[in-house]
Amino acid sequence: MVAVVKTFNYSGTLNQVEIPPGTTSIDVHLWGGAGGGGGSDAGGPGGTGAAGQHVSATSISMTSNIGKTLTVAVGGGGAGGNNGAGAPGGTNGKSIAGYSGGEGGNAGPRPGSGSGGGGGGATTVLVDGAEIATAGGGGGGGGAGAHSDGTAGANTNSATTNSPGTLGEDGKDHTGDGGGGGAGGGGTDGGKSGDAGSGDNGGTGGKSGSNTAAGGTEANGSGVTPGGTGNSYYTSGVAVGGTSSGSGGDGKAVVVFNVSVQGNFKVGGTWKAIENAYFKVGGAWKQITAGYMKVGGAWKALFNAGINFTQTSAGFGNAQGGTSSGGGGTGPGGCFIAGTMITMADGTFKAVETVDIGDEVAVGGKVFATGKFLIDNLYEYKGIQVSGTHMVKEDGKWTRVENSKHGVSLGNEDAIVYVFGSENRRILIDGIEFTDYFELSEQQELVNHGEQFFSNWQDHDRQIHDKNVNILNA
Repeated sequence: MVAVVKTFNYSGTLNQVEIPPGTTSIDVHLWGGAGGGGGSDAGGPGGTGAAGQHVSATSISMTSNIGKTLTVAVGGGGAGGNNGAGAPGGTNGKSIAGYSGGEGGNAGPRPGSGSGGGGGGATTVLVDGAEIATAGGGGGGGGAGAHSDGTAGANTNSATTNSPGTLGEDGKDHTGDGGGGGAGGGGTDGGKSGDAGSGDNGGTGGKSGSNTAAGGTEANGSGVTPGGTGNSYYTSGVAVGGTSSGSGGDGKAVVVFNVSVQGNFKVGGTWKAIENAYFKVGGAWKQITAGYMKVGGAWKALFNAGINFTQTSAGFGNAQGGTSSGGGGTGPGGCFIAGTMITMADGTFKAVETVDIGDEVAVGGKVFATGKFLIDNLYEYKGIQVSGTHMVKEDGKWTRVENSKHGVSLGNEDAIVYVFGSENRRILIDGIEFTDYFELSEQQELVNHGEQFFSNWQDHDRQIHDKNVNILNA
Protein backbone atom coordinates (compact mmCIF):
# COMPACT_ATOMS: atom_id res chain seq x y z
CA MET A 1 0.00 0.00 0.00
CA VAL A 2 1.34 3.39 -1.03
CA ALA A 3 0.26 6.58 0.78
CA VAL A 4 0.32 9.73 -1.34
CA VAL A 5 0.01 12.89 0.78
CA LYS A 6 -1.41 16.07 -0.74
CA THR A 7 -1.43 19.32 1.28
CA PHE A 8 -3.61 22.35 0.46
CA ASN A 9 -3.51 25.84 1.92
CA TYR A 10 -5.98 28.61 1.15
CA SER A 11 -5.61 29.78 -2.47
CA GLY A 12 -9.03 31.12 -3.43
CA THR A 13 -9.46 28.22 -5.86
CA LEU A 14 -10.85 24.72 -6.08
CA ASN A 15 -8.36 21.86 -6.26
CA GLN A 16 -9.57 18.95 -8.43
CA VAL A 17 -8.35 15.56 -9.64
CA GLU A 18 -9.79 12.35 -11.04
CA ILE A 19 -9.51 9.67 -8.38
CA PRO A 20 -6.77 7.41 -9.80
CA PRO A 21 -6.89 3.65 -10.29
CA GLY A 22 -5.82 1.65 -7.29
CA THR A 23 -7.09 4.18 -4.74
CA THR A 24 -8.79 2.15 -2.03
CA SER A 25 -9.45 4.96 0.44
CA ILE A 26 -8.50 8.46 1.51
CA ASP A 27 -7.69 10.04 4.87
CA VAL A 28 -8.60 13.68 5.44
CA HIS A 29 -7.40 16.22 7.98
CA LEU A 30 -9.31 19.49 7.67
CA TRP A 31 -9.42 22.89 9.37
CA GLY A 32 -12.04 25.51 8.49
CA GLY A 33 -11.27 29.22 8.20
CA ALA A 34 -11.58 31.18 11.46
CA GLY A 35 -13.90 34.12 12.14
CA GLY A 36 -12.60 37.70 12.18
CA GLY A 37 -12.64 39.81 15.33
CA GLY A 38 -15.20 42.61 15.71
CA GLY A 39 -14.18 46.25 15.34
CA SER A 40 -13.37 48.30 18.43
CA ASP A 41 -14.99 51.41 19.90
CA ALA A 42 -13.40 54.08 22.06
CA GLY A 43 -14.87 52.27 25.05
CA GLY A 44 -13.31 48.89 24.35
CA PRO A 45 -12.51 46.06 21.93
CA GLY A 46 -14.66 44.05 19.58
CA GLY A 47 -15.28 40.38 20.31
CA THR A 48 -12.76 37.79 19.15
CA GLY A 49 -13.55 35.53 16.22
CA ALA A 50 -14.16 31.83 16.80
CA ALA A 51 -11.50 29.34 15.69
CA GLY A 52 -12.12 27.25 12.58
CA GLN A 53 -13.46 23.74 13.20
CA HIS A 54 -11.36 20.58 12.80
CA VAL A 55 -12.21 17.18 11.27
CA SER A 56 -9.96 14.14 10.99
CA ALA A 57 -11.13 10.92 9.31
CA THR A 58 -9.27 7.91 7.94
CA SER A 59 -10.07 5.03 5.56
CA ILE A 60 -12.92 6.73 3.69
CA SER A 61 -13.61 4.17 0.95
CA MET A 62 -12.99 5.26 -2.65
CA THR A 63 -13.30 1.89 -4.43
CA SER A 64 -16.60 2.86 -6.06
CA ASN A 65 -15.36 6.34 -6.98
CA ILE A 66 -12.43 5.59 -9.31
CA GLY A 67 -12.45 8.08 -12.18
CA LYS A 68 -14.77 10.50 -10.41
CA THR A 69 -13.72 14.08 -9.62
CA LEU A 70 -12.41 14.76 -6.13
CA THR A 71 -12.64 18.45 -5.14
CA VAL A 72 -10.84 20.06 -2.21
CA ALA A 73 -11.86 23.58 -1.13
CA VAL A 74 -9.94 25.29 1.67
CA GLY A 75 -11.89 27.96 3.56
CA GLY A 76 -10.46 31.43 4.08
CA GLY A 77 -10.51 33.32 7.37
CA GLY A 78 -13.06 36.10 7.87
CA ALA A 79 -11.72 39.66 7.93
CA GLY A 80 -11.77 41.75 11.09
CA GLY A 81 -14.38 44.44 11.67
CA ASN A 82 -13.67 48.15 11.30
CA ASN A 83 -14.21 51.31 13.37
CA GLY A 84 -16.01 54.51 12.47
CA ALA A 85 -19.31 55.96 11.35
CA GLY A 86 -21.06 53.36 9.21
CA ALA A 87 -17.91 51.22 9.13
CA PRO A 88 -18.45 48.16 6.93
CA GLY A 89 -18.32 44.73 8.49
CA GLY A 90 -15.40 42.39 7.92
CA THR A 91 -15.49 40.60 4.57
CA ASN A 92 -16.39 36.94 4.52
CA GLY A 93 -14.01 34.01 4.45
CA LYS A 94 -14.66 32.22 1.15
CA SER A 95 -14.92 28.60 0.12
CA ILE A 96 -16.60 26.58 -2.62
CA ALA A 97 -19.81 28.40 -3.58
CA GLY A 98 -22.42 27.95 -0.86
CA TYR A 99 -19.93 27.14 1.91
CA SER A 100 -18.53 30.64 2.52
CA GLY A 101 -18.96 32.61 5.73
CA GLY A 102 -21.09 35.74 6.06
CA GLU A 103 -20.05 39.39 6.09
CA GLY A 104 -19.89 41.22 9.41
CA GLY A 105 -22.68 43.66 10.29
CA ASN A 106 -22.05 47.36 9.65
CA ALA A 107 -21.44 49.76 12.52
CA GLY A 108 -23.96 52.49 13.24
CA PRO A 109 -23.77 55.82 11.35
CA ARG A 110 -22.45 57.80 14.34
CA PRO A 111 -18.66 58.07 14.81
CA GLY A 112 -16.70 55.54 16.80
CA SER A 113 -18.70 52.28 16.68
CA GLY A 114 -17.23 48.93 15.61
CA SER A 115 -18.54 46.65 12.87
CA GLY A 116 -18.83 42.87 13.14
CA GLY A 117 -16.16 40.39 12.06
CA GLY A 118 -16.62 38.21 8.96
CA GLY A 119 -17.38 34.50 9.27
CA GLY A 120 -14.85 31.88 8.18
CA GLY A 121 -15.31 29.69 5.10
CA ALA A 122 -15.68 25.94 5.51
CA THR A 123 -13.00 23.52 4.31
CA THR A 124 -14.65 20.66 2.44
CA VAL A 125 -13.92 17.59 0.33
CA LEU A 126 -16.42 16.46 -2.32
CA VAL A 127 -16.69 13.63 -4.86
CA ASP A 128 -18.60 14.58 -8.01
CA GLY A 129 -20.15 17.45 -6.04
CA ALA A 130 -21.29 15.29 -3.11
CA GLU A 131 -19.93 16.33 0.29
CA ILE A 132 -17.62 13.74 1.85
CA ALA A 133 -16.13 15.64 4.81
CA THR A 134 -16.34 19.24 6.02
CA ALA A 135 -14.77 21.36 8.75
CA GLY A 136 -16.94 24.41 9.48
CA GLY A 137 -15.77 28.02 9.50
CA GLY A 138 -15.65 30.04 12.72
CA GLY A 139 -18.18 32.73 13.66
CA GLY A 140 -17.15 36.40 13.56
CA GLY A 141 -16.91 38.55 16.71
CA GLY A 142 -19.40 41.34 17.44
CA GLY A 143 -18.41 44.99 17.01
CA ALA A 144 -18.02 47.16 20.11
CA GLY A 145 -20.24 50.03 21.21
CA ALA A 146 -19.55 52.88 23.61
CA HIS A 147 -21.34 51.20 26.52
CA SER A 148 -20.19 47.60 26.10
CA ASP A 149 -17.66 45.49 24.20
CA GLY A 150 -18.55 43.14 21.37
CA THR A 151 -18.91 39.48 22.35
CA ALA A 152 -16.88 36.62 20.90
CA GLY A 153 -17.89 34.42 17.99
CA ALA A 154 -19.32 31.10 19.17
CA ASN A 155 -17.41 27.86 18.65
CA THR A 156 -20.73 26.02 18.40
CA ASN A 157 -23.31 25.94 15.61
CA SER A 158 -26.86 27.24 15.44
CA ALA A 159 -28.06 26.33 11.97
CA THR A 160 -29.39 28.95 9.57
CA THR A 161 -32.82 28.43 8.06
CA ASN A 162 -31.79 30.18 4.84
CA SER A 163 -31.19 28.47 1.51
CA PRO A 164 -28.52 27.34 0.86
CA GLY A 165 -28.24 26.04 4.39
CA THR A 166 -24.45 25.70 4.07
CA LEU A 167 -23.82 29.47 3.78
CA GLY A 168 -23.04 31.49 6.92
CA GLU A 169 -25.34 34.44 7.65
CA ASP A 170 -24.29 38.08 7.34
CA GLY A 171 -24.00 39.90 10.68
CA LYS A 172 -26.85 42.23 11.67
CA ASP A 173 -26.27 45.88 10.69
CA HIS A 174 -26.69 48.70 13.21
CA THR A 175 -28.79 51.66 12.07
CA GLY A 176 -28.20 53.80 15.16
CA ASP A 177 -25.06 54.31 17.23
CA GLY A 178 -23.53 50.99 18.29
CA GLY A 179 -21.77 47.81 17.20
CA GLY A 180 -22.67 45.49 14.32
CA GLY A 181 -23.26 41.77 14.75
CA GLY A 182 -20.68 39.09 13.95
CA ALA A 183 -21.25 36.86 10.91
CA GLY A 184 -21.89 33.13 10.87
CA GLY A 185 -19.37 30.61 9.53
CA GLY A 186 -19.95 28.36 6.52
CA GLY A 187 -20.37 24.62 7.02
CA THR A 188 -22.57 21.56 6.58
CA ASP A 189 -25.00 23.79 8.46
CA GLY A 190 -24.11 27.44 8.04
CA GLY A 191 -24.04 29.43 11.29
CA LYS A 192 -26.53 32.11 12.28
CA SER A 193 -25.40 35.70 12.64
CA GLY A 194 -24.96 37.66 15.84
CA ASP A 195 -27.23 40.52 16.92
CA ALA A 196 -26.33 44.17 16.53
CA GLY A 197 -26.18 46.20 19.74
CA SER A 198 -29.34 47.65 21.22
CA GLY A 199 -28.58 51.34 21.51
CA ASP A 200 -24.88 52.21 21.75
CA ASN A 201 -23.87 48.72 22.90
CA GLY A 202 -21.66 46.05 21.38
CA GLY A 203 -22.97 43.42 19.00
CA THR A 204 -22.87 39.69 19.67
CA GLY A 205 -20.72 37.15 17.87
CA GLY A 206 -21.92 34.84 15.09
CA LYS A 207 -22.18 31.05 15.25
CA SER A 208 -19.68 28.69 13.64
CA GLY A 209 -20.55 26.35 10.78
CA SER A 210 -21.06 22.66 11.55
CA ASN A 211 -19.01 19.66 10.40
CA THR A 212 -19.33 16.38 8.52
CA ALA A 213 -16.86 14.04 10.18
CA ALA A 214 -17.16 11.06 7.76
CA GLY A 215 -16.96 8.58 10.61
CA GLY A 216 -13.89 10.27 12.12
CA THR A 217 -13.53 12.88 14.83
CA GLU A 218 -14.39 16.56 15.02
CA ALA A 219 -13.19 19.30 17.37
CA ASN A 220 -14.72 22.77 17.68
CA GLY A 221 -11.78 24.29 19.48
CA SER A 222 -12.04 26.81 22.30
CA GLY A 223 -12.23 30.55 21.75
CA VAL A 224 -9.56 31.53 19.21
CA THR A 225 -7.70 28.19 19.55
CA PRO A 226 -8.68 25.54 16.98
CA GLY A 227 -9.02 21.85 17.65
CA GLY A 228 -6.52 19.44 16.15
CA THR A 229 -3.41 21.45 17.05
CA GLY A 230 -1.79 18.17 18.15
CA ASN A 231 -2.33 16.65 14.69
CA SER A 232 0.99 16.10 12.91
CA TYR A 233 -0.31 17.95 9.85
CA TYR A 234 -1.27 21.09 11.75
CA THR A 235 0.81 24.23 11.13
CA SER A 236 1.00 27.32 13.30
CA GLY A 237 -1.57 30.05 12.64
CA VAL A 238 -4.03 27.85 10.75
CA ALA A 239 -7.68 28.40 11.79
CA VAL A 240 -6.82 30.74 14.69
CA GLY A 241 -9.64 33.16 15.56
CA GLY A 242 -9.07 36.87 14.95
CA THR A 243 -8.48 39.30 17.80
CA SER A 244 -10.33 42.64 17.96
CA SER A 245 -10.34 44.07 14.39
CA GLY A 246 -8.02 41.23 13.32
CA SER A 247 -8.60 38.67 10.57
CA GLY A 248 -9.13 35.01 11.29
CA GLY A 249 -6.58 32.41 10.19
CA ASP A 250 -7.16 30.55 6.92
CA GLY A 251 -8.03 26.88 6.93
CA LYS A 252 -6.03 23.90 5.66
CA ALA A 253 -6.64 20.49 4.11
CA VAL A 254 -4.48 17.36 3.94
CA VAL A 255 -5.72 14.44 1.81
CA VAL A 256 -3.89 11.11 1.93
CA PHE A 257 -4.54 8.73 -1.01
CA ASN A 258 -4.11 5.08 -0.06
CA VAL A 259 -3.14 3.24 -3.29
CA SER A 260 -3.27 -0.55 -3.18
CA VAL A 261 -0.65 -1.55 -5.81
CA GLN A 262 2.30 0.28 -7.27
CA GLY A 263 4.71 -0.93 -9.94
CA ASN A 264 8.46 -0.56 -9.30
CA PHE A 265 11.74 -1.11 -11.12
CA LYS A 266 15.30 -1.51 -9.79
CA VAL A 267 17.93 1.14 -10.61
CA GLY A 268 21.44 0.69 -9.20
CA GLY A 269 20.16 -1.78 -6.62
CA THR A 270 17.36 0.58 -5.47
CA TRP A 271 13.64 0.11 -6.21
CA LYS A 272 11.99 3.14 -7.81
CA ALA A 273 8.24 3.70 -8.21
CA ILE A 274 6.94 3.79 -11.78
CA GLU A 275 5.32 7.22 -12.01
CA ASN A 276 5.11 7.61 -15.79
CA ALA A 277 5.01 5.15 -18.69
CA TYR A 278 4.68 5.62 -22.45
CA PHE A 279 3.97 3.67 -25.64
CA LYS A 280 4.50 4.65 -29.30
CA VAL A 281 1.49 5.11 -31.60
CA GLY A 282 2.07 6.20 -35.21
CA GLY A 283 5.55 7.38 -34.38
CA ALA A 284 4.37 9.48 -31.41
CA TRP A 285 4.80 8.64 -27.73
CA LYS A 286 1.56 8.54 -25.72
CA GLN A 287 1.40 8.52 -21.93
CA ILE A 288 -0.01 5.44 -20.24
CA THR A 289 -2.29 6.69 -17.49
CA ALA A 290 -2.76 3.38 -15.73
CA GLY A 291 -1.72 -0.30 -15.87
CA TYR A 292 -3.43 -3.41 -14.53
CA MET A 293 -2.79 -7.10 -14.02
CA LYS A 294 -5.27 -9.91 -13.36
CA VAL A 295 -4.90 -11.70 -10.03
CA GLY A 296 -7.30 -14.54 -9.20
CA GLY A 297 -9.71 -13.39 -11.91
CA ALA A 298 -9.74 -9.76 -10.66
CA TRP A 299 -7.91 -6.82 -12.23
CA LYS A 300 -5.52 -5.06 -9.89
CA ALA A 301 -3.93 -1.67 -10.47
CA LEU A 302 -0.26 -2.08 -11.23
CA PHE A 303 0.61 1.53 -11.90
CA ASN A 304 -0.89 5.03 -12.08
CA ALA A 305 0.55 8.20 -13.51
CA GLY A 306 0.50 10.17 -10.30
CA ILE A 307 -2.07 12.31 -8.49
CA ASN A 308 -1.85 15.73 -10.04
CA PHE A 309 -4.45 18.31 -9.05
CA THR A 310 -5.57 21.23 -11.17
CA GLN A 311 -6.84 24.54 -9.82
CA THR A 312 -9.84 26.57 -10.92
CA SER A 313 -11.51 29.69 -9.55
CA ALA A 314 -14.82 28.79 -11.20
CA GLY A 315 -17.41 27.96 -8.55
CA PHE A 316 -15.35 29.36 -5.69
CA GLY A 317 -16.53 32.02 -3.26
CA ASN A 318 -19.68 33.98 -2.42
CA ALA A 319 -19.91 37.76 -2.55
CA GLN A 320 -21.73 37.74 0.78
CA GLY A 321 -23.46 35.40 3.18
CA GLY A 322 -27.08 34.58 3.81
CA THR A 323 -29.66 37.02 5.16
CA SER A 324 -29.11 37.89 8.83
CA SER A 325 -31.48 36.42 11.41
CA GLY A 326 -30.04 38.72 14.10
CA GLY A 327 -31.97 41.35 16.01
CA GLY A 328 -31.24 44.70 17.61
CA GLY A 329 -29.32 47.27 15.66
CA THR A 330 -31.39 50.32 16.45
CA GLY A 331 -30.67 53.59 18.12
CA PRO A 332 -32.80 56.41 19.44
CA GLY A 333 -35.38 57.92 17.11
CA GLY A 334 -38.27 60.38 17.28
CA CYS A 335 -36.21 63.46 16.45
CA PHE A 336 -37.52 66.61 14.69
CA ILE A 337 -36.04 70.07 14.19
CA ALA A 338 -37.46 73.07 16.04
CA GLY A 339 -40.60 74.49 14.49
CA THR A 340 -41.99 71.15 13.35
CA MET A 341 -45.74 71.45 13.99
CA ILE A 342 -47.23 68.54 15.95
CA THR A 343 -50.95 67.80 15.64
CA MET A 344 -52.54 67.83 19.11
CA ALA A 345 -55.47 65.75 20.33
CA ASP A 346 -57.86 68.75 20.15
CA GLY A 347 -56.93 69.51 16.54
CA THR A 348 -54.61 72.42 17.32
CA PHE A 349 -50.88 72.53 16.57
CA LYS A 350 -47.73 72.96 18.65
CA ALA A 351 -44.09 73.31 17.66
CA VAL A 352 -42.22 70.16 18.73
CA GLU A 353 -39.93 72.12 21.08
CA THR A 354 -42.98 73.48 22.97
CA VAL A 355 -44.72 70.12 23.51
CA ASP A 356 -44.69 69.49 27.27
CA ILE A 357 -45.25 66.65 29.69
CA GLY A 358 -48.97 66.10 30.22
CA ASP A 359 -49.95 67.43 26.77
CA GLU A 360 -52.11 65.17 24.64
CA VAL A 361 -51.08 64.69 21.01
CA ALA A 362 -53.22 63.30 18.21
CA VAL A 363 -53.03 59.49 17.93
CA GLY A 364 -50.17 59.30 20.44
CA GLY A 365 -52.08 60.31 23.57
CA LYS A 366 -50.53 61.77 26.70
CA VAL A 367 -46.90 62.95 26.60
CA PHE A 368 -44.77 61.51 29.43
CA ALA A 369 -41.23 62.66 28.47
CA THR A 370 -39.48 65.39 26.42
CA GLY A 371 -35.90 66.21 25.45
CA LYS A 372 -33.46 67.27 22.73
CA PHE A 373 -30.42 65.71 21.06
CA LEU A 374 -27.53 66.45 18.75
CA ILE A 375 -27.59 64.23 15.63
CA ASP A 376 -25.67 64.04 12.33
CA ASN A 377 -28.12 62.08 10.16
CA LEU A 378 -30.83 64.66 9.37
CA TYR A 379 -33.24 63.82 6.52
CA GLU A 380 -36.10 65.57 4.79
CA TYR A 381 -39.33 63.59 4.44
CA LYS A 382 -42.08 65.36 2.48
CA GLY A 383 -40.93 68.73 3.81
CA ILE A 384 -40.43 67.47 7.40
CA GLN A 385 -36.85 67.47 8.74
CA VAL A 386 -36.35 64.36 10.87
CA SER A 387 -33.59 61.93 11.90
CA GLY A 388 -32.89 59.20 9.35
CA THR A 389 -33.45 56.40 11.87
CA HIS A 390 -36.97 57.59 12.61
CA MET A 391 -39.90 55.33 11.74
CA VAL A 392 -42.63 56.53 9.39
CA LYS A 393 -45.79 54.91 8.07
CA GLU A 394 -45.47 54.81 4.29
CA ASP A 395 -47.98 53.12 1.98
CA GLY A 396 -49.50 51.36 4.97
CA LYS A 397 -46.17 49.90 6.19
CA TRP A 398 -43.60 51.08 8.73
CA THR A 399 -40.11 51.89 7.54
CA ARG A 400 -37.18 54.07 8.57
CA VAL A 401 -36.93 57.46 6.92
CA GLU A 402 -33.44 56.68 5.61
CA ASN A 403 -34.82 53.57 3.86
CA SER A 404 -37.99 55.17 2.51
CA LYS A 405 -38.57 56.26 -1.09
CA HIS A 406 -39.24 59.85 0.04
CA GLY A 407 -36.30 60.25 2.47
CA VAL A 408 -33.58 62.66 1.31
CA SER A 409 -30.32 63.00 3.28
CA LEU A 410 -29.39 66.54 4.32
CA GLY A 411 -25.76 65.57 4.98
CA ASN A 412 -23.89 64.74 8.18
CA GLU A 413 -23.65 68.17 9.78
CA ASP A 414 -24.67 68.33 13.45
CA ALA A 415 -28.28 69.34 14.06
CA ILE A 416 -30.31 69.90 17.24
CA VAL A 417 -33.56 67.96 17.26
CA TYR A 418 -36.42 67.74 19.75
CA VAL A 419 -38.07 64.61 21.00
CA PHE A 420 -40.90 63.36 23.17
CA GLY A 421 -42.53 60.13 24.27
CA SER A 422 -46.27 59.52 24.20
CA GLU A 423 -48.35 56.71 25.66
CA ASN A 424 -49.35 55.25 22.27
CA ARG A 425 -45.90 55.71 20.74
CA ARG A 426 -47.09 57.78 17.76
CA ILE A 427 -46.82 61.35 16.43
CA LEU A 428 -48.99 62.94 13.73
CA ILE A 429 -47.44 65.65 11.51
CA ASP A 430 -49.21 66.97 8.39
CA GLY A 431 -51.33 63.82 8.31
CA ILE A 432 -48.22 61.59 8.37
CA GLU A 433 -47.76 59.08 11.21
CA PHE A 434 -44.35 58.74 12.89
CA THR A 435 -43.27 56.81 15.96
CA ASP A 436 -42.11 58.70 19.05
CA TYR A 437 -38.64 58.69 20.62
CA PHE A 438 -38.91 55.59 22.78
CA GLU A 439 -38.14 53.02 20.12
CA LEU A 440 -34.70 51.50 20.77
CA SER A 441 -35.07 47.80 19.95
CA GLU A 442 -38.83 48.41 19.58
CA GLN A 443 -38.06 49.59 16.04
CA GLN A 444 -37.52 46.02 14.88
CA GLU A 445 -40.69 44.89 16.67
CA LEU A 446 -42.57 47.55 14.73
CA VAL A 447 -41.17 46.26 11.44
CA ASN A 448 -42.01 42.66 12.43
CA HIS A 449 -45.52 43.19 13.83
CA GLY A 450 -46.83 46.31 12.10
CA GLU A 451 -49.95 47.86 13.57
CA GLN A 452 -50.35 45.04 16.08
CA PHE A 453 -47.27 46.39 17.83
CA PHE A 454 -49.14 49.42 19.15
CA SER A 455 -51.84 47.38 20.85
CA ASN A 456 -49.19 45.28 22.56
CA TRP A 457 -46.48 47.88 23.13
CA GLN A 458 -46.64 47.61 26.92
CA ASP A 459 -45.68 43.91 26.72
CA HIS A 460 -42.83 44.76 24.34
CA ASP A 461 -41.80 47.58 26.67
CA ARG A 462 -41.50 45.28 29.66
CA GLN A 463 -39.36 42.87 27.66
CA ILE A 464 -37.09 45.69 26.52
CA HIS A 465 -36.73 46.98 30.09
CA ASP A 466 -35.52 43.54 31.17
CA LYS A 467 -33.12 43.41 28.20
CA ASN A 468 -31.66 46.81 28.99
CA VAL A 469 -31.19 45.89 32.67
CA ASN A 470 -29.27 42.80 31.60
CA ILE A 471 -27.09 44.86 29.25
CA LEU A 472 -26.25 47.38 31.98
CA ASN A 473 -25.48 44.64 34.50
CA ALA A 474 -23.16 43.00 31.97
